[in-house]
Amino acid sequence: MIDRIIIDNFATIEHLSFDLGDKLNVITGETGAGKSVLVTAVSTVLGDRADTSLVRSGQDKAFIQIAGSKNDEDVIISREILASGKSISKLNGEMITLGQLREFCADWVDIHGQYDNQQILDPDNHISITDRFHSESIAPELDKLSNLYYDYKSSQKEYEDLLKAEATATQQQDYYNYEFNYIESLALNPGEDEELKEKLILIKNSAAIYSAVHSSYESLYGMDDSILSGLGKISNELSSVESYSESIGALASETNEAYYNLQDIAERLRNIESSLSFSEADMDAISERLSVIEDAKRKYNKSIDEILEYRDELSSKLEMILNFDSEKNRLADIAHKKRTALEEQAAHVSEIRHIIAANLQSAMERELADLDFANSEFAIDIKRSDEIGPLGFDKLEFLISTNPGEPLMPLAKIASGGEISRIMLAFKHIIGESDSVETMIFDEIDTGISGKTALVVGKKLSEIADHRQIISVTHLPQIAAYGDDNYLITKSIDSSKAFTDIEHLDAEAKVHMIATLFSGSDDSSNALEAARELISGSSR
Repeated sequence: MIDRIIIDNFATIEHLSFDLGDKLNVITGETGAGKSVLVTAVSTVLGDRADTSLVRSGQDKAFIQIAGSKNDEDVIISREILASGKSISKLNGEMITLGQLREFCADWVDIHGQYDNQQILDPDNHISITDRFHSESIAPELDKLSNLYYDYKSSQKEYEDLLKAEATATQQQDYYNYEFNYIESLALNPGEDEELKEKLILIKNSAAIYSAVHSSYESLYGMDDSILSGLGKISNELSSVESYSESIGALASETNEAYYNLQDIAERLRNIESSLSFSEADMDAISERLSVIEDAKRKYNKSIDEILEYRDELSSKLEMILNFDSEKNRLADIAHKKRTALEEQAAHVSEIRHIIAANLQSAMERELADLDFANSEFAIDIKRSDEIGPLGFDKLEFLISTNPGEPLMPLAKIASGGEISRIMLAFKHIIGESDSVETMIFDEIDTGISGKTALVVGKKLSEIADHRQIISVTHLPQIAAYGDDNYLITKSIDSSKAFTDIEHLDAEAKVHMIATLFSGSDDSSNALEAARELISGSSR
């Protein structure tokens, strides 16, 4: 419920601040006084698109705030619209996105304007309107249906993508084979190019390497006066006297260990020397192999590891081509099972929807009778569509006969503007009882009606207000008379600027306001008497 509305610098409104009652709030005013501006401001703070052109001339920003409660918890929503083009939304002082704002307000405040009449006339909307009636019974099943639908569509797309891939792959099969066979013929090994480059370096420098290794080996072991020969003599000398001194014994031990280490190095040098048997032919073979590898790397602009990965990809594609039939059968079977589950759930939803539609049809006929549709008939025509969508396979259309003996026809072909407003009100009343919406705002619900029908609409709004807060913007005295709280919007001109104001009317002011709606003057005794009589007749 909305308790208070504050608007600053929005179009013709410089500043408005007023409280609302918890039942039927009726707002009246002359044409152009600012009723539509007020509704636009409230729509904006609830999440509608912010129109920066509505920032009051000469001001940097407009500010709109509503305070109230939702599910018995205090709520303050504000929206700043900057002339520069930005807008800032806050919920209880915290900034939120426009999407979050709309989601929060969707089940809190419902605004109905003339555009909603067009929604009722469009058969594409009839299924969602019907599903909202006792939605608790169908909503979980619709969620399940939607999940099954998108799951089926996903598996169907996977199957169709495979068919496209098969057509493309079949065309590319010869190319894949050629590329795979070429890479296989290379017999590449990871890191092979680096190993070959290292070998090539060894070959190109083999003379210098052989000389260094041979000389080192000769110095260590090959000559009569080699290092190992001399170290062996030192070790023998120290060993002969090690028993006389611990320190000499330690030196003897270390010398002996050094001798064996150098002996091991000499052995390894001899092995390297014997393995250095490269030839020109070896160098040519390695160079040729490196040339082949580098050509492949340049061709694919990849490293050896990446070329091998590409080979594996080609192998997978070729294997897939050979196994397309089995894969198609597998995916087709999955899609078929999901389609079957989808059809079963769609049939289940349709059964529930038929029950809801029958109940809604009965409720609408009762409601329309209350709204002065004498002997009218209302029906919901349900047909099965060839396709299944996220809402199932049902196709709904609202039919009505407003006069005895006339056949049922689509709403758009039968109902007048005034009738559409009353039909819309009937839907709002019936479906609203199933919704958790706490506040309903009706902008010019009285379009196309007058006289007795207007009294019926006023009474219906009053009945709805027994269960939730109603805000009705109207120009009809018959509706204004039912107001529990009445407000008058006025506009004044000062210094070439328009100023919109709003006044909460007491009982006597309400009488004068209704008299003005009757006759254009609030001092006509006949109009005043008629106003009092109208108010008296509308008392609960």
